[in-house]
Amino acid sequence: ICSLLRRDNKLIFLSNMGFATQLHSISILFFLFLLRASWHTGAARTPFACDPQDAATKNLRFCRTSLPIHVRVRDFIGRLTLQEKVRLLVNNAAAVPRLGIKGYEWWSEALHGVSNVGPGTKFGGDFPGATSFPQVITTAASFNASLWEEIGRVVSDEARAMYNGGMAGLTYWSPNVNIFRDPRWGRGQETPGEDPVVAGVYAARYVRGLQGNDGNRLKVAACCKHYTAYDLDNWSGVDRFHFNARVSQIDAALQCTKRLYT
Repeated sequence: ICSLLRRDNKLIFLSNMGFATQLHSISILFFLFLLRASWHTGAARTPFACDPQDAATKNLRFCRTSLPIHVRVRDFIGRLTLQEKVRLLVNNAAAVPRLGIKGYEWWSEALHGVSNVGPGTKFGGDFPGATSFPQVITTAASFNASLWEEIGRVVSDEARAMYNGGMAGLTYWSPNVNIFRDPRWGRGQETPGEDPVVAGVYAARYVRGLQGNDGNRLKVAACCKHYTAYDLDNWSGVDRFHFNARVSQIDAALQCTKRLYT
């Protein structure tokens, strides 16, 4: 599940990898994603929602592209039952058949290439694999922001192709912008490293590459991760889901704020 950070009219998704408490907000986020990320490409995959071939839904107000997005969102939210809203709170969002909405797997990975980690993506057939760029900590060491954005663009090109072929969704839990200060953390290679300024610039440019610059349309939806101070996995009987990260105000300011607001 993603919470939403808005700054200067730009959207950055921050993953909490767990619970969300506001049903209304999550439902809006889900529908906004469907609106912004779905476009018609003559692809093999039918849309997750508002299929123009579905006579039962084509006249619903939230499917009318001529209406403002806020009107369509309000109409969509008003049609959901409480139970349907609850089912949108997990990464495998349930279908709403009566509204012509298919089930959706939010979890896919694209840290340095489209990955088969996560249920939202699978390789096979015309898509036996995808380009794997060097690990993020390696490309981040180049300090080449144009390179980071270009990698994101190529990754999202391949992600779109896989979506068109019915092998992937359109949401990716990438990039990983945790600050890497302890080499014992086994996932440090996923991150841009120890510098929050570099991590912030990396996040901005990679997300721009993934999502594209087409205004009201997204190539894919990027989801920055993880929680602040998330850098422990299975150490001395403690795992990442059950430890208390004690972060001082100074550490929080130096490590976290800059990377989120770049």
